[in-house]
Amino acid sequence: MTTGTRPVTDAPPPARTRALRAFSVLNGLVLLGVVLQGLWAGGFIGHLAGTFWLQLHRITAYTVVILALAAAILTVVTLRRHRAIAAWSAGLFALVAIQAELGHEISHDGERSLIAVHVPVALLIMGLGVYLSIAAARAWRFDVGITNRTGR
Repeated sequence: MTTGTRPVTDAPPPARTRALRAFSVLNGLVLLGVVLQGLWAGGFIGHLAGTFWLQLHRITAYTVVILALAAAILTVVTLRRHRAIAAWSAGLFALVAIQAELGHEISHDGERSLIAVHVPVALLIMGLGVYLSIAAARAWRFDVGITNRTGR
């Protein structure tokens, strides 16, 4: 099927589809960061050159916060049609920011009892990030299907 002289399959993806791809990359990096956080935590909890692993954990935490913020901004600005993805992405950023603050309280203020909250929040972040990956993939497939049917 063609529109004009160009086949529909050669049509450039709409901005929404590009935004979903960009979100998927950012969200994937957030998830990678969370997995790495667990590895780094194992290094300092297991007393394997603890200060190195703790510093790596701290730097990765800041990076994950920035990536989650970028993903949330991207979805809120460009994915108005996919409100649930935008809302849950903003929620993911909020959880990541809370998680970073919990980590700060644990490492700087010695609030070791917060570890009992810090670890489950990491699992919530991972679960929400996986959900967002699935939702973005479904939204992308839906949008591509519409693009291929309408030629826009």
